Amino acid sequence: MADLSPHAINARQGVPLDEILTPTVNATWEPVTLSVTQRHDLIDVWVTMFSDVYVHYTQKRALYGFDPIRALLALRRQIPYLNSAEFLRELTLLINRLRDQHTQLYIDAADANLTPYVAALPFLVEAFGPHRTPTYIVTKVSDDLADTDFTVNARLTTWNGVPFARAVDLYAETLTGGRPAARRARALETLTQRPLRYLPPPDELWVDIGYRLPADPPDQLDHSIRFQWHAIVPAKAVTADDLIALRTRRAIDATSEAARRARKLLFATELWDRDQTNNRPAAKTGEWIPTTFADAISARRIKTSHGTFGYLRLWTFDVDNTNRYVAAVADVLRQLPRKGLIIDLRSNPGGVIDATEKLLQLFTAKPITPARFALRATPAMVQIAEADGNGADLADWATSTRLANDLGEEFSQHLPISNPDNFDSHSRVYRGPVVAVVNANTFSCGDLFAAGIADHDIGHVVSVGESTGAGGANVWTSDDIEYAYHAAGRPIPRIPPGISFTVSVRRMTRSGRSAGLAVEDIGVNGDEWYEMTETDLTDGNPDLAEFCTGLLTST
Repeated sequence: MADLSPHAINARQGVPLDEILTPTVNATWEPVTLSVTQRHDLIDVWVTMFSDVYVHYTQKRALYGFDPIRALLALRRQIPYLNSAEFLRELTLLINRLRDQHTQLYIDAADANLTPYVAALPFLVEAFGPHRTPTYIVTKVSDDLADTDFTVNARLTTWNGVPFARAVDLYAETLTGGRPAARRARALETLTQRPLRYLPPPDELWVDIGYRLPADPPDQLDHSIRFQWHAIVPAKAVTADDLIALRTRRAIDATSEAARRARKLLFATELWDRDQTNNRPAAKTGEWIPTTFADAISARRIKTSHGTFGYLRLWTFDVDNTNRYVAAVADVLRQLPRKGLIIDLRSNPGGVIDATEKLLQLFTAKPITPARFALRATPAMVQIAEADGNGADLADWATSTRLANDLGEEFSQHLPISNPDNFDSHSRVYRGPVVAVVNANTFSCGDLFAAGIADHDIGHVVSVGESTGAGGANVWTSDDIEYAYHAAGRPIPRIPPGISFTVSVRRMTRSGRSAGLAVEDIGVNGDEWYEMTETDLTDGNPDLAEFCTGLLTST
């Protein structure tokens, strides 16, 4: 292990979770406390969002047999009988029934200092085999872990006495995702790293894990180990920013992005340390190609029985300068073999729509047709879209939103968020065959990129599991919503302190040969399905690479 700074070592170790929670005998996390009036205000906020803005409202009602507005009114009647924490829990469960990771309620802790923390255990769990009946194993452990028996390849059997697969499913039911596989994948992603900005902390202060080792004889009893939850502060990715010009043009799962940064601190601490020390992303060394966007891109040459190919991992599209990002990807593509390329989009949580679609142009000489987005046609959205202060974001949708509302149609015209004229400065760089690999945590702009690969005939899509994560919307924050209402001179109920949210504002549809197909709750299905192997998880994906390069040679 490389020498780490004291700051990195302390950051990775964190502090016991109970030290940052309420210091009582039964230490527990408490959400911000809302008065009765503030609870009524919050009901009004969400009734407004579902009535005016939420673009998937009709789809979700039909798909899940659930009317969120009626449910909100029923919850309002329960306010006299619920305390603040109980009310917020019921409201969160209500919103999560939409199965929309873009539309989420975020509740600050009563202690605002907890926001930067991630509750973490010092290991990572992944699954291999059939996606409906997977085997769960440990694939990474922190260097701070003292127990030498609990290692990579350990098969997990129980979580606090509950069969491990059942524990994952129970946790998944508290999360969102249009498909059961997506909810399970999201649960596995945050099972051992839970960002407190977006998720409540675990109920337990420690976890008893039952496990077996590969060499254990069949009749041997399970091993057991206890882990105490720790709280770490992974810091913001140095490639991302909150630039106003990009905030309303994102499609991202913020929870997944925060968990990704925590994993970098825990399991790639040297890179994290260099990120923080130099205030810029540090590239992997050795066989990896240097890049200025090392937190978002990894690339190298790989060898299989079929020859030497290129491998490009796109970790995220959440970047602060789209043109520099695309240029960085183009630079690494020029250094990769033309025999074929694997683009790995697994667990990519999304990011900036413009960056995602510009990137597609590097793989084809044909003009990229951007995905299209539509507003919900309501009187409120007409007023918001026509407001001068919202013109930079919504002016193109103003006329069609008014016409659709007048005619009783559900949506405005579907129009691109990205300006295709800006694609002209980017031309095809990679001229070999392409395979894109996705999984159920490929979300939002990850969905968009995978759809672009398929819909523009750039290459095959290989799906680990049934499909991508099925996030089909442009997401806005509560700050963005408040500004849009203010610019339109339209009142919005007061959002209580300590409360924020995100909401799906524009629905996404595919382009190219799949023009008009929705993404939300459907995702992008692969041309080929692949089941991960244990060797993939513990030895750098050699079987997956062999499978994909086989496809590349047959193209």
